[in-house]
Amino acid sequence: MPNIPEDLAVRIDRDGFAVVPDVLNGPEVAELILAVDRAELEADRRADPAALRRGKSVYGLRDLLGRVPEVRRLSVSPAIRELVEPVLGPGAFAVRGLWFDKTPGANWNLPWHRDLTIAARERVDAAGFSCWTTKAGIPHALAPPGVLEGMLTVRLHLDAAGPDNGPLRVLPGSHRLDGRDPTEVAPWRGRCRPVECAVGAGGAVLMRPLLLHASNAAEAPGHRRVVHLEFATAPLPGGVEWYDRVLPGDDARPAINPR
Repeated sequence: MPNIPEDLAVRIDRDGFAVVPDVLNGPEVAELILAVDRAELEADRRADPAALRRGKSVYGLRDLLGRVPEVRRLSVSPAIRELVEPVLGPGAFAVRGLWFDKTPGANWNLPWHRDLTIAARERVDAAGFSCWTTKAGIPHALAPPGVLEGMLTVRLHLDAAGPDNGPLRVLPGSHRLDGRDPTEVAPWRGRCRPVECAVGAGGAVLMRPLLLHASNAAEAPGHRRVVHLEFATAPLPGGVEWYDRVLPGDDARPAINPR
């Protein structure tokens, strides 16, 4: 079981992130790698738009909750619920799953940014939602800050993340908008010292989507596999619906959009 800090909710509220080691053990990590690799290879073989590509290399996969039963079960497992519930409460549910990997063929860096997009069941022209796009057949939109402030991301690392393979970097406290435009980055760059989120295989980084974060390209690219799970606590406003919604007991049901 994860080694959960007693003050997890306090740390997330203050800093916008926390690193938790030993969420999964070695066999659990190996099972997830096999399951997601299998789904990723199938998506690549079928030229599925859910596969994220750089050139000819696949480095990720969308819609993990719908495509990989092992990830759907993981999202409601005791190990993950023990991370999510202290922050969001017992009514929290998973709404999106993504998979990322840094390899020699798909090594990248990301500038400072916030995660401002949610996946929806269908497009609804509701107040606060904008820039609608379709990714792998799934509608996505920029969400109102009030929605994003109530969410939590759990990044499960299936490989160790350290200085040589492009770990997540964060600006502590930058999840607090204080009336600022969520697309603003520059004011925080001068106020916060970046923190590198080093974590071992099986550990997790928890973060608020509005936290400014970035990553460098890996200096020694091999694998830096991450299962990225997003959680929320409430329905979306204005008639917009979450694309997926997984609570304990829902993991055995068919996905909303099975493929």
